[in-house]
Amino acid sequence: KQWYNAEYGDEGMGVWGGENMELSFRIWMCGGTMLFIPCSKVGHIFRPSHPYDFMGTNIVSKNYVRAARVWFDDELEFFYKLRPQFRDLDVGDLSERFALRERLQCKSYAWFIQNIY
Repeated sequence: KQWYNAEYGDEGMGVWGGENMELSFRIWMCGGTMLFIPCSKVGHIFRPSHPYDFMGTNIVSKNYVRAARVWFDDELEFFYKLRPQFRDLDVGDLSERFALRERLQCKSYAWFIQNIY
């Protein structure tokens, strides 16, 4: 529950995109668990248009870069090889996210790759 609590959400992320990845990394790497229920179903309904304003910026890119910079550790360079245009993207202050990682005693991204992925 605490990993889903709004207190732990990244308030620097914009309205949509990337929060699902950030939440997943946080759960796996910080001691949470996810249950796999064989008969469960998850649906996602896309609307013909977004009901919110992206404020003229590429919010989705910013959100993914925020998640990558906080959670990818030494593998961040691999992310930039795939998306070099994101290297210099200003995503705001990440110090609270790094402090959260430390406070929750989260494991490394290398641990995630070896044990979860």
